[in-house]
Amino acid sequence: MSNTTESTPPAPLVTFGGFSVPAGCRRILITAELEPSNEGSLIQPTGFPDLGPVVYPDPAGKQGLICLIESEASMANRLEEVCFDIANKAEGKLRSELTNLPYIKLTKDGGSAGEFITSSTIDGHRFASEYIMGAHVAVGSEEHTAITEQLAANLAANEAAPPEQEQPSQATKKAPGKGAKKAAKKSSEPEFVAFVQHFMGMTGPDKCPAANVPRVFKLAMKYDPLSLVHGFQISVKKKLTFVGLRSPRALNASILGFGCERVTVPGIKFDPIGTGDAGQAIFQKPRITAKKIMARFSIDVGLISSFGITPDETKLIVKLCLCKVAWFLGAANSGIKLRTECDLRLKSNSAKFHIDRSDSAESEFVFTAIGTAAVSELAIPVDTTHSPLILKHVPKKKEEKDADDSASDNAAEAEGNETTDE
Repeated sequence: MSNTTESTPPAPLVTFGGFSVPAGCRRILITAELEPSNEGSLIQPTGFPDLGPVVYPDPAGKQGLICLIESEASMANRLEEVCFDIANKAEGKLRSELTNLPYIKLTKDGGSAGEFITSSTIDGHRFASEYIMGAHVAVGSEEHTAITEQLAANLAANEAAPPEQEQPSQATKKAPGKGAKKAAKKSSEPEFVAFVQHFMGMTGPDKCPAANVPRVFKLAMKYDPLSLVHGFQISVKKKLTFVGLRSPRALNASILGFGCERVTVPGIKFDPIGTGDAGQAIFQKPRITAKKIMARFSIDVGLISSFGITPDETKLIVKLCLCKVAWFLGAANSGIKLRTECDLRLKSNSAKFHIDRSDSAESEFVFTAIGTAAVSELAIPVDTTHSPLILKHVPKKKEEKDADDSASDNAAEAEGNETTDE
């Protein structure tokens, strides 16, 4: 009789569409080979102002020149687009498989049928957008009740404070009346940023207890789960300036060309009626050829597991990442146009994946099965109040807009013009 006992292997973290994510998995690496939809076509890679395409030698010395065909920031945008209902893409409405998934929508009057302004699914900073943070919450909503209670508590605390010894001046005596009116307005038309402060237990724009910082992931899960996939950072001028309410991308992707050759294509612009500065302009268009084109995706399961959300919510975020990759590859299977002269398709109708390291065992990533499973296996909880949550858009005052535009211009000059989503 043997004294040894066989240990039961731990249950998978997620099983979805026949794809199993093992317990303890830190990262899922997915690769797919692409090719031009028309054989022999030149490729227009992503370009950057004053720099042109990013082309560099392979550090390992094996693949010749490598070219960045599609950047991580651009791929983040494309992986968000695959979640939209095609007929309502301009409003960021989610596809039918994602029905009941929470997100935030802004309308002109705060009503569900009001004029559409923006939504967390299409705004560059998702639910952390300054427009969403500055929007008004509806009277009687859960968020309005929470803010009202917080404002009442703050008012009670201020009234309980000992009076100042110094007599106020005549000008100062008018302040309480103005302050009371301002407080009443805040209570009747509170901004969403005030609810965020309440949710986080903040005592001021830049004061958040360290133990409360992880609450930001639960906040995102409740109102905009897709922001946990693509990252966010909350920062509202003068209203919420605490540094640290952010999350990096859990899903990264890019498209690279290997064994590339530069090709310069000439172009010419005619001005037959002579209204321009030059009647004829000659220019160059940078293009490349590539021996191999690879789309690469990385799902940071370790990061998702660290959010502190419930196990079911963790599984949902991992499934959403898998769906995004599967939907993108499904679209690429028949051809996907990234730019005018960058039309690519899957080379062999297949993709591969590795667990944790690119040198681990390679297996097939059956994206069609995951796309099919999304119809019935996503298990999104029904939440009609947040799918979407409707807020009232508040137009910015001119001086605020000018200040923000100036800050954006300065940031663009310092950091470059490529849009990043973290």
